[in-house]
Amino acid sequence: MKLIPEDDVLLRRKAKRVSRIDDTIRNIAVSMIKTMQENNGIGLAANQVGILKQIIVVLVNNEPRVMINPEILDISEEYCVMNEGCLSFSGKYLDIERPERVKIKYRCLSGHPSVEWYEGLPARCILHEIDHLSGIVFTERTYD
Repeated sequence: MKLIPEDDVLLRRKAKRVSRIDDTIRNIAVSMIKTMQENNGIGLAANQVGILKQIIVVLVNNEPRVMINPEILDISEEYCVMNEGCLSFSGKYLDIERPERVKIKYRCLSGHPSVEWYEGLPARCILHEIDHLSGIVFTERTYD
């Protein structure tokens, strides 16, 4: 898979919900994990590789996790500012404020629903990738 650069219009388009998790979706997810790893990333959204489907992959405890149709259910009251980058914005890093913890609902590759809290870097990464699915890029979240 090829990464979409920052000036591509697909990065600013909303991804569509996945209605059925089949071999096509599973193959996309596996390819996304490979692309993320080859580019030394910790997260990747499907629209970053030209696919407008609600699929993200993120590293959680150094293990890739696939999240299909991820939804934010809750966020912590505590926020923090960290330097953030993006595989589609080569070499660009900005200070971004995000919640320290997030509760996410999603489906895994088997189709089973999961609801989990994430904190720290995984939470930040998940929020960054969910932004992509909404057509929001991290440069729109800069810390003033």
